[in-house]
Amino acid sequence: MAGRETPRQKMINMMYLIFIAMLALNMSKEVLTAFGSMTEELSETNVELQERNDKFMQGLEEKAEEQALKYLDLKLKADSIRDISAKFYNYLETLKDGAYQDAASSNISKDDYEKLDKTVYFDELFFDGIKFKEDGQLFLNQMNSYRDEFYRIAASDPKLESIADEVKDKFNTDDVQPKQGKAQNYLDYNFKGFPLIASITKLTLLQSSIKNIEAQLLSTMLEGKLKIEASLT
Repeated sequence: MAGRETPRQKMINMMYLIFIAMLALNMSKEVLTAFGSMTEELSETNVELQERNDKFMQGLEEKAEEQALKYLDLKLKADSIRDISAKFYNYLETLKDGAYQDAASSNISKDDYEKLDKTVYFDELFFDGIKFKEDGQLFLNQMNSYRDEFYRIAASDPKLESIADEVKDKFNTDDVQPKQGKAQNYLDYNFKGFPLIASITKLTLLQSSIKNIEAQLLSTMLEGKLKIEASLT
C-alpha cells in the first residue's frame, strides 16, 4: 500500500531505538550527533509526506466530484482526520520550537547537536517531581485526543479499521513495562532524563508517524486507483 512506511522510515525508527539503547550506556558526542542527523532525516521525510498527502487529497477531492455517492463520505472523513492530525502535528512543532528557543537563549544553535545534551528543558516543562505539570498533562491530553478522535472516525469504516487499530497502538499512552524494572508512565519512559536533542527527535518521530498514517489512510480511501507522479525517493 502506498501509504505504508517506507524502508527509510522503518530504518529511522529502528535507529531511534538503537540510539536510545546507546544512551543508556554512553551519552557520547557521536550519539548526540546521530540524533541530530536523524531529526534532519525525519524532517525531510515529513516534508515529502506532506507533499504526497496533498496530492492524495487532491485526487480524493476529484473523485468526490466525479463519484459523489462513492467518495463524498470518504472525503468528509479525510477532512476531519486531516484536521485533527494537523492540530496534533502543529502542537508537537510548538514543543520543538520551545526547546530550540530555550537552547538559543544559551547561545546554542539548533544544529549544534553536541551541545543539545541537557535534560533540563523537558524535565522542567513536563514534571514536578513524580507528578505532571500542566504542560505534561496537556501533552498526554493532546495525544489521547488525536488517537481517540482518529479511531472514532476511521473505525466506523471496515476498510479503515486496521488503520484505526494501528493509530490506537502507535499512540498508546498507557504505562510502559520495560524488560527490567517497574512499569513507567509514558512521559517518564519517553522524556524524563533524556538529552534535549533526543526528545526533539522523539517529537519529530511522532510527527512522521502522523504523516505516514495519513498517507496510508488516503491511499486506502482511493483504493489504489489514483496515479500520482511524484519525484520522491
